Amino acid sequence: MTNKRYTKAELKKLHWSNIWNMQIGWNYERMQGLGYLTAMLPVLKNSYGDNPELMQKALRVHSQFFNTQPAMADIIVGMNIALEEDAGGADVIDTAAAIKTSLMGPFAGIGDTVFGMIASTIVGSLAVDFSVTGSYIGLFLLVAWALIVLFVIRPIFFNLGYKQGTNLITTLGGQLNAFTDAASVLGITVIGGMTATMVNLRFGGILKGVKATKEVDGALVPDYFINFQTDLFDKLMPRFGSILLVGVAYYLLGKEGMNSNKLILGTILVCLILAAVGTYTPVNILV
Repeated sequence: MTNKRYTKAELKKLHWSNIWNMQIGWNYERMQGLGYLTAMLPVLKNSYGDNPELMQKALRVHSQFFNTQPAMADIIVGMNIALEEDAGGADVIDTAAAIKTSLMGPFAGIGDTVFGMIASTIVGSLAVDFSVTGSYIGLFLLVAWALIVLFVIRPIFFNLGYKQGTNLITTLGGQLNAFTDAASVLGITVIGGMTATMVNLRFGGILKGVKATKEVDGALVPDYFINFQTDLFDKLMPRFGSILLVGVAYYLLGKEGMNSNKLILGTILVCLILAAVGTYTPVNILV
């Protein structure tokens, strides 16, 4: 058994192997387990290539179930390589298994919150904002963010895990919950801002006739006996319709059998029905 010290070039190659294999080997039985083993295989061969018994144990351990946010997995892989460099042996294999098991859950929560919710929401909202005006900057933003994650953030995470090793657990232990809470608050704030600025649902009212209109500043507008939006909601909560739509959508997405495609099609269908009601009756629900 040997404890090889890896050069920067070798570490970079190991990291790219992890990026390439972690998701490409994903399966429903062990999820990222096969990808993790493939990424670590050169390290295991260097450490246990001359010890078939330990090699078999390492192969079994590192092919077990593993699943976390891909960028956060870089930290765990870096820690594992550092452990093999420092010691190696049966104890290190067991320690690596314990680290993987204990960190993949919390890291998945942090990574999904930061990369899956907050970052994608912020970058996506900016991209949509540019795109609706016909600008290609929105597309460039999405591509740029993906490249930043791949070529900047993930190498930093890998090097952090490699350099800090198991010390990272105690260093970040008291900060993970605070970081997750802060990230959640930021994500909710961004979603609230998007709801108010990008979701536009306004209520109509009861018309004086089925197609009653009046002229205002040279334009024909509905002639309401009562307007729910201006007479009621604008005085209480102007964006109540937007909040209601987002709340109902969020509730429905939590129901079994519901998905985003069904929700979008259902929303379009409801809007068509309400538009028909407003066209053929004095009740104009939405405008």
